[in-house]
Amino acid sequence: MSRPQFSREYRTYGEWFKAQPRNTKYAKEIIRKHKLFPDKSLSQLRNLRISDYDLSQTAWKTLTSQQKRDRNLALEVLRSIRKGESLTQALKKRGLRKDFVLKNLGNQLQKSKGKWVATKTDSLEVEMLVYTKDGVRTVVATSSKDRSRIAKYFNDVQKALKNNDSSILAKYKRMKLIDAEGNEHHFETDLDKLYEIQETIEEPEFLEIYQN
Repeated sequence: MSRPQFSREYRTYGEWFKAQPRNTKYAKEIIRKHKLFPDKSLSQLRNLRISDYDLSQTAWKTLTSQQKRDRNLALEVLRSIRKGESLTQALKKRGLRKDFVLKNLGNQLQKSKGKWVATKTDSLEVEMLVYTKDGVRTVVATSSKDRSRIAKYFNDVQKALKNNDSSILAKYKRMKLIDAEGNEHHFETDLDKLYEIQETIEEPEFLEIYQN
């Protein structure tokens, strides 16, 4: 089935795009919407509200419970693509649709030479469990860099406890996390306290290893 004409003046989006410089705020908005919905006409794109269809930059605290679950699921797709899977493979594995991940990942997925690719880093907010100097806390991380740092910390905690070797955690002593609210959090590195934490958590929450 062929796509409908893009607008009265232009048969396709490509013709519209090449007709004149597209560096105005209006044109940039249309281009962004077209990436999300390549099958829609100009008039349809004009009437769309990005906020209704792109939740990627929505603050974690304002998401509904379902939207939070959706973001976590979309992040799984993003990590799979960064590991080398195609978008089609990642979606099929989880039974998801492309519009679902585009809505939740926004510009973190971009089309290049006909192929969907993931940005190397992102600024998606997501809540994670962390062992801090103030105890076990949930922290809203604001980037893939911080998500990866937290995951590596948990890996090193397990190694340190298994080998009774505090030196493994030395690099975290001066490291800090800044959450979405601007609050500082410092990793717990004391083995005795970490042993206590592990003992008090009968069924520790499963923490998936995040990748950049």
